[in-house]
Order: sequence, then C-alpha cells, then structure tokens
Amino acid sequence: MRAGASALIRAVLIAATVAGAAFSVGPAGAAIPTAVAPTSSAVAAGAKAAPAGHPARAWLRAHRRELRTSGVKVGAKAIGIAPKELATELRSGRSIAQVAGEHGVSAQTVVNALVTAADAQVDQAVGNHRLTSAQATRIKSLLPARMARALSHVVK
Repeated sequence: MRAGASALIRAVLIAATVAGAAFSVGPAGAAIPTAVAPTSSAVAAGAKAAPAGHPARAWLRAHRRELRTSGVKVGAKAIGIAPKELATELRSGRSIAQVAGEHGVSAQTVVNALVTAADAQVDQAVGNHRLTSAQATRIKSLLPARMARALSHVVK
C-alpha cells in the first residue's frame, strides 16, 4: 500500500473513532484525565476501514481512551456541562443529542463544535506534513455527516 494511502486510512480511522467511539464511554471512560490533547487524533472521517492487521487499528486501540476523552470534553463544553456528567449520561444509555436537548442546546451546535475541533486537528496534521492538503479537504468534507451520526449513538 502506498504511504499516502496508509496515512489517509489512519486519519479516517482516527476520525471515525472520534466521531463514534469518543461518545461510547464505557467503564474505561469513567476516569477522564484532566489534560489529554489528542495528537492528530481528531483528524478525519469517512473511508473504508483498514484491514484487521493494519497498524492503524493497533494505534487506535492504544489511543482509544484519549480519543474518547477528547470527544467527550468537546461535547460537554458545547452542551455546557462537566465532562464527567456527560460520561455518566452516556453510560446510562443516552445519546449526546438527547443530553444536549435536555440542556437546551441544539444537536447542530454540538456537531459544529466537534467539527471545529476536528478541523483544527486536520490543519495541524497538514502543518506537520502528516496529511496532504488533498487528504485534508476530503476528510473535512466528510466530518459534518460523521459527527452528526455520532451524536445519536447510544452506548449499549
């Protein structure tokens, strides 16, 4: 596989994790670290998943908590609640969209906050030469739909 394609797959997997798994806070998400800055973690969304033995999958497993934490932090800030409170709500079987609605915040406001955070990470990855501008454009075009879908995800 070409190096550029590998980087794109990694970026897509990262964003998919941020979009989906960031909100599926399980028992491991109970301890939310106070300062976790995702590397180029909130980077991208939307392509085919990497093969089972792909290095990106191992990277995602190793950084799963960090990715979840950053997504919960951004979502909680947009809603106006503490990250621990949002994590508790998610663990009780509610979606971020439901929690946002109960706090008088539209789901689109949360989506916009998540997309903005992910866009910043994509821009940083381009600046660090981890993604090309073409990859960044593709990733950014897919982010809003992925983030919107993640908001209705319910942890089971």
